[in-house]
Amino acid sequence: MALDFTIITDVRQRFGDYARGEKESPPEADTPIGLERSFAFRCPSVDRRQFAILLFQTLGVAVRQGLEINGQTIFGGIAPSVDPAARILGPRSESPEDRTTLMTWNGHVMLIHPGVLQENNILRIRAADATAANIDDFLVDNVVVVFKTGQQVGAARGGTAKAGKKRALARAGKRAKKRR
Repeated sequence: MALDFTIITDVRQRFGDYARGEKESPPEADTPIGLERSFAFRCPSVDRRQFAILLFQTLGVAVRQGLEINGQTIFGGIAPSVDPAARILGPRSESPEDRTTLMTWNGHVMLIHPGVLQENNILRIRAADATAANIDDFLVDNVVVVFKTGQQVGAARGGTAKAGKKRALARAGKRAKKRR
C-alpha cells in the first residue's frame, strides 16, 4: 500500500483578534488575521479505510484549540504552546507584572480516523476564547496530511500476470504442435 501527502498550507496563518492596546506587537504582524479559516485540499486516490496523519506547527496557542476535517472533529485539538510561568523575576514574586510569557513553536502529529478523508476535503481551524473578553491569538504553519492510497482503477496487478500466463500457455501450445 503506497503513501502520499498533500501540503494544505505552507504559508503562516494568523488566528485571533489581537485586541487593540496590547503591549506587544503580534508575531508576524504583516500576516492577515482571522477568527476562522477553511482550507480546501485534495487527497487523490485516498484509501478511506485507513488512518491518516496530520502534521503542522503552531506558535502562541494559549488555550486548546479545535480543528475539523470535513465537519469531523480531529481529537486532541491544538495543544497550548505558551508558558505563562516561564520566568519569575525576584524571589517569591507572584504579581502578573513579574511574569513573562514565552511563546514557543509546537509540532503536532494527529491521527485522522478512517472514513474522514475524501478526494476533496476542507480543514477548518477556529480561534477559541482565551478569556471572556479576548480571543486566543496564535499562528499555524506548514500543514501537511499524509495518507495511504488504494490501487488505481485499471492498474490492477492481476491484469499483467494473466496476460503473461496466457502468452506462456500459447507458447507451450505452439511447441507441442511442432513436436507432433
